[in-house]
Amino acid sequence: MKIKRLLAITVTALAAITLAACGKSSGSSDASSVKKITIFQSKVEITDDLKKLAKQYEKEKGVKVEVWGTTGDDYITQVKTKLSNRTSGPNIFSSGGGLEGEQLKSYMANMSDAAFAKNIAKNKAFEIDKKVLGLPYSVEGYGLIVNKALVDPKSINDPDKFIAFLKESKADGEFTGFELSQESYFLIGHMLNTAFSLQKNQRQFVQDVNSGKVKLQNVDEFKQLAKIYEAIRAYTNNPLQVNYDKQIGDFMTGKTASINQGMWINPLLSSYKNSTAELAMVPFPFEGNDKIAVDVPQYWHVNANKSSAEVKASMDFLNWLTSSKTGQDYIVNKFQMIPAMTNIKVDTAKMDTLSRTVYDASQSGDDFSWASVYWPFGIVDTDLVPVAQKFFTNKSMTGTEFVSQLSAEFVKAAQKK
Repeated sequence: MKIKRLLAITVTALAAITLAACGKSSGSSDASSVKKITIFQSKVEITDDLKKLAKQYEKEKGVKVEVWGTTGDDYITQVKTKLSNRTSGPNIFSSGGGLEGEQLKSYMANMSDAAFAKNIAKNKAFEIDKKVLGLPYSVEGYGLIVNKALVDPKSINDPDKFIAFLKESKADGEFTGFELSQESYFLIGHMLNTAFSLQKNQRQFVQDVNSGKVKLQNVDEFKQLAKIYEAIRAYTNNPLQVNYDKQIGDFMTGKTASINQGMWINPLLSSYKNSTAELAMVPFPFEGNDKIAVDVPQYWHVNANKSSAEVKASMDFLNWLTSSKTGQDYIVNKFQMIPAMTNIKVDTAKMDTLSRTVYDASQSGDDFSWASVYWPFGIVDTDLVPVAQKFFTNKSMTGTEFVSQLSAEFVKAAQKK
């Protein structure tokens, strides 16, 4: 599940950049000769505002920016087709990073020397072989969101305490200690990703699971996850009967003390103006975990196979986007994103609690990235969700058996490639 939200801004000076692309670009490097660049990107929710921003850029810089819309859900296939034509392919395109980004790396110009590169927040650039190949759109984050009016986060900060709290809450009957919902990433994707992301070498760990070399049921974090899922099934509402809206409603009305969610719930919270919930986002209670999951959902890339003049003109646009007053205003107020740039300052006093937590973690680097970008494509909806549904339907399945079946699904999904 990919998502976005909020903030406010400060202004920095517009800087010019000089860049040599890492692809096969040729011809004049004079960007002033370029009168039009094209953008193809997958965040459809910002397309209309991006087109308005393009008009502002043309007005200020005299360069037309043409924004192409997607024609369906399979953006990765579409962008590969478009990029394969050096003449008609887009100047700027996007990817989700991870394996998706690696598929497209041959088309990506090196951004390491671009003026905006120095302003990318720690660990938030898309890099391959120490080269910056992608500029982050924004950051998003999630963790355990608690209502402090019902529970002290410190009292549930490890698996045993958390499980005990769920059991006690069910016995008391005043509220449910925790609630999941039925949607794929909310049901299994995010919590499983947290356990994966806590491994030292995320990518290698995923590869070892895919090959069957590592079995999840033998790894500490997944043993803990197995016990937590057993407790969720025993002491909370059946998530297969809870949708996203109900989950948020139960949480904001004091029927549930905690949920595993992210900053993207903010738009729904405005419907609960009379809520007395005191929100906090804290690390999910795996043993020793003191971080929340924060990462970049999408990156901007420049097509390296265009002329050097077009590459530079594209870099100029991205620099303007992240450094000009107009561009920063769009990122924060129109696109409603948390910027992954250190030069876009925000008034944190005006931020909501969840966005502030994600922003602070992204700026300090006190977070962990998402290992799910290395998972086999489509595995959550196609392979993992059915196992989770089976677990919540079949009460005789143990947590260990559940995690074991999840591990087997990674092997099967990897073999489908």
